[in-house]
Amino acid sequence: MMRLGMRRLAPGVLAAIAALSVILRVGVLLNRRIDPDESQHLHVAWLITQGQVPYRDFWEHHLPFFHYAMAPLMLWFPEGPAVYFAARGVMVLVAAVAVWLTWRLARRLSADGAVWAVVILALAPQFAETSTETRPDVPALVAHLASLLALATWRASGRPASLWAAGAWQGAALGLSLKAVFAFAGALALVAASPSSARGGGRIGSLARFLGGMTLALGGLFGGLILLTGAETLHGLYRDVVQDSLRFVDFGKTWPVFGSEVGIFLAAALGLGLVLRVRGLGILAHPVHGTLLLPTFASAAVLFLPRTPAVYQHAWLPLLPVTAIYAGLALATLAEWSRRAPTRWSQGLALATIAAAVLVPTGETVIFAVRNQNAGDLRLMRRELRLACPGQAVIDGTALYVFRPAAYRHGALIRGVREWVARGVIPEEAIADDMRAARAPVAHVDFRIRGMIGPVADLLRLHYVEAPDGMLVAGSEIAAGPDGGRVIVNLLAEGPYLLAFDRGLEVSIDGELVRPGWRALAPGPHEVTWLGSGGTIRLTVATCPERRALAGPGG
Repeated sequence: MMRLGMRRLAPGVLAAIAALSVILRVGVLLNRRIDPDESQHLHVAWLITQGQVPYRDFWEHHLPFFHYAMAPLMLWFPEGPAVYFAARGVMVLVAAVAVWLTWRLARRLSADGAVWAVVILALAPQFAETSTETRPDVPALVAHLASLLALATWRASGRPASLWAAGAWQGAALGLSLKAVFAFAGALALVAASPSSARGGGRIGSLARFLGGMTLALGGLFGGLILLTGAETLHGLYRDVVQDSLRFVDFGKTWPVFGSEVGIFLAAALGLGLVLRVRGLGILAHPVHGTLLLPTFASAAVLFLPRTPAVYQHAWLPLLPVTAIYAGLALATLAEWSRRAPTRWSQGLALATIAAAVLVPTGETVIFAVRNQNAGDLRLMRRELRLACPGQAVIDGTALYVFRPAAYRHGALIRGVREWVARGVIPEEAIADDMRAARAPVAHVDFRIRGMIGPVADLLRLHYVEAPDGMLVAGSEIAAGPDGGRVIVNLLAEGPYLLAFDRGLEVSIDGELVRPGWRALAPGPHEVTWLGSGGTIRLTVATCPERRALAGPGG
C-alpha cells in the first residue's frame, strides 16, 4: 500500500517546485497573449512621460497612481515589445510578494498548510495568468493581503498600530483599484464586530483608527497627485473615474472557476468544511479565519451581483490566495490523516486531492507557459511603431501603439466605450472627429474598430487605403473610369504622398499634369482629373521609413 509518509513536502521537493514555478512564470510572461488592458495601462504611463495629465488631456477610467508608478519604465526602455516583458517582470516580482503574504497568513493556521497553500497558489493557472499581466490589480492584491495580515495581527494582539497599518494598506489597495472597495465593506464589518474592538477602546475607536489609516494613505496619494498636476485634476478624475464607473455599461461576467481550478476550489471547500466541523459558526471570531472569510465573502457577493460591471478574470484575484489557503489546509489535514491512519481510503483521498489541486492545474499552467500566444500582436506593434513616426497618432482599438499618441481621446476602445457608442451616450461622430483631427498616417482595423459601423467606418473608407501587409495607410484610391473624369479627394494626413496610377492614364492634380512618384500635398481637398482608358489612381502618405529615405542621409 502506498504511503505519503510526511505531512509537509521535503526541502528538495520544495526547491524543485520553486524552480518549476519560476520557469513557468517566465514562460507565461513571454507567451501569454497581451491583453488590451496591458497596452492601455502602458500607453497611459507613456502619455504621462510626455507631460500629459490624466482626465485633463485624455480620458481614463482607472485611478492614476499605478500609471505614475509604471511611467519610469517607459523612459528606461526603447520603443518596442521589450517594455511589455519588463512591465510583466515587475508584476511577477509583485506577485511573489503576494505569495509570501499568503504564506504568512496561512502559517498562522498551519505550518504544513502554509506550504501547500504556497505550492497551490504559485502553480495555479488563473493566478499565473492574471498576476503576470500589467495591471493595477496585482499590486492592489498585495496591499489587500497586507491589510488582512495587519487585521489578523490586531485581532490576535489588540495593538492599535496594527489597525492603523491595516487601514493604510486598505487605502493603498483602493488607490490602486476601485474593485478593492468590495472587500473594504467586509473589512469594515470585521473591525466593527471584532472582540478586539471591545478590548481596544471600543468599536468607534477601532473604526476611527482603521479609517484614519486609510485616510492617511489616500490623502498621501491624492496629495501627491495634486502637487504634480494641480487641484483641477480632481474634477476630471471624479468625472472619468467615479461618475463613469457608476454608469458603466460593461456587464461582462466571468466565474472564479476556470477549467482545472475546479480542483483547487473543491479542495478549498473541503478545507473550509473541515474547519467548520471543528469551530462551527464561531469561525468568524477566530483572528485569522474571520479576517480571511468576511472580506472575501463580501467581495465575492458583490462580484456575483448581476449589475456589477466588468467582472473579468482579474476581478477574482483577491479570492485566489484565500482559496489556496483553505485548499492547503485540506491537503495538510488529509496528509496527516493518511500518515496516522494509512488505509487505502485515506491514502487514495489524499493523493486524489493533491492531483486535483496541484498536479492537474500545474499541467494547465505548463500549457499556458509554452504556447506562444502573442507573436502576432508583437509583430503588429513593431509595424505600427515602424510606420508611424514619433508624435504621429495611430488608429488601433487595442492600443498596441503604446509609444504613439492615440487617435481618439478614449485610448483603447474598451467594451464599455463601445457600448456607450452603440447606445448613443458617446456619439460615434465624436470618435470620428477625434480621428480626423489626429491625422493618423496608419491604422489597424481590429474587431473594436470594425464595430464602429457609422462615421468611423465612413472615415476609414474615404481617407485610408489598404497596404499589402493589411495595415491601412492614409490616402485615397480612385476608380478611374474610361473617357476621363474628375473627383475631389480630401487628404487627411500630412504629406508627402506617393502617386501611382495605371498605364494609359493621364492624371492632373489641382490642374497640374503629374507623373507617378512623390508629391508634396497638404491635407485637405484636392482636385484629381484624368484622361485615358481607365484604371486605378492611388495616393498614399509617406510612412516613417519612406520619410527618412526621402530626407536622405542628412535628413
